[in-house]
This record gives sequence, structure tokens and C-alpha cells, in this order.
Amino acid sequence: MQVYDEQIEAPKLLEPTKVSEKERYENYRIYSTVDILFILRRLQQENSLITLYLGYGNSFFLTTILNINDDKKEIVIDYGTNEKISQQALQSKELIFVTMQNKIKIEFTCDKIKKSEFEGKNAFTVNIPKSLLRIQRRNSFRISTPTARPLKCIIPAPDKDKLTPIELILLDISCGGIGVIDQCAAINFELEATFQNCQIALPDIGTVQTTIKIKNTHPMTLHNGHTCQRAGCEFVGLPAKTEAMIQRYIVKQEQMRKAK
Repeated sequence: MQVYDEQIEAPKLLEPTKVSEKERYENYRIYSTVDILFILRRLQQENSLITLYLGYGNSFFLTTILNINDDKKEIVIDYGTNEKISQQALQSKELIFVTMQNKIKIEFTCDKIKKSEFEGKNAFTVNIPKSLLRIQRRNSFRISTPTARPLKCIIPAPDKDKLTPIELILLDISCGGIGVIDQCAAINFELEATFQNCQIALPDIGTVQTTIKIKNTHPMTLHNGHTCQRAGCEFVGLPAKTEAMIQRYIVKQEQMRKAK
């Protein structure tokens, strides 16, 4: 494993979020243990390279997640080859882990570290973090939804003096928004129109409740020759916990497709 010392500047993309920016990114913080473990396991499965900072200084090294112990609430990570840096890590009171997953910055902090052993080699063991930052900096990865059992978005649409729930079929979904079609012309898709309290049931994961905004529309011809409206919608103010649910659904769908 490649190890860096204090004299070498860390890659800018993987720097820890500045203390002054923490409050700004609180909406991206995940506290759900289920979601945190899901993200950590993905990092382990993909053998993702993680930059481990010893506090907010310039001392850091690269590591990977070797194992996750749910019962003990511990993560086993690579020990490295530079004993000096490893000893500094053992003395550090704040360990900041930074990496990228699907173009999304993942960052979490641990305050307990000990030397251990994994598969006959030296390793570090740290506590599973109580929270995790997941900051998206680029366009979201979008996935087409199943056609056999399509996802549906239930939108409370204005109808005279009341709101009537309208079902729209999802064509695709990402952490940034959805593509939908209105086969019955039940909704007037005006650009920038906003719909609150929309619901999307994600199988085996949960129901997403969100606000969506119409960003683009165009006519679409179906296989039966009928024409309907397709709309690209943006999620508005999506909580980090809800975004993590969508990410879990996307990853699950990708795994199922690769298994076929």
C-alpha cells in the first residue's frame, strides 16, 4: 500500500470538509446505521481506496476496508507499511476518512483506533461511525426502472378545490430526480411547476416522500402508437436519508442486472 508522509500535499478532491463548511453540509449527513453500513460495505466490496487523515493537518495515508464486524460495531482497515505513520495514527484522537463512491464524496470520522490482526497481517480496527457525510458534486447516475413492474410516482395534483392523487409511471430514477410519463394526460406539465408530498414506493427498501419540480417535457410515442407526455423532474430539498434509500435501490438494481 502506498503511504504518504506529512510533507506531501494531499489530493485536493479528497481533502476533508473544512470545519467551517460542516454546518453547510449538515443536510447531507446520514445517521441511519442501516444506510451507513450499506455504504461501508459497498466501499469494502469495491476495494475503494480511502484517504485517512490524522486530524485536519497534512498527515495522511491511503487505506481500504478489509472487514466489517456488525456485532462489535467495528471496521478493520489496512495497516500500511510505514510504521512511523501507523504509530501516529494510533496516537491520533480524530481520524477522518475521505473517498469517492459513484462520483459522490463520502466522509466520516472515527475517534477510536487500535492495532489488530486480519488474515495473519497487521491491521487497524476503528469504530463504525455514528454519522456519515455523503456530498454529491456532479450529475447523478441515472438508471432505467423495470418495465415488467414499473415504479410509480403518486402526485397530489390540483383538481378544482382539492388535491387528487395521480399515478405516473417512472422511466428512470437517480438521486437527483426522475423521468415520468403521463399516459392519461392527467397533469399539465408546466416547466418549473412544483408538486409536494409525492410518493415513490421502492420495493424492499421503503417509500420516498419528496417534492419534485418539472425541468423539461416532450411528447413520447408508446409501443401501441399512442402519444403521451414525458417529463424530467428534479427532487427538491431531498434529505440525505431519502437520497441514501434511492442509492440503495439503484445499486440493488445494478446488482440484479449483472447477475442475469
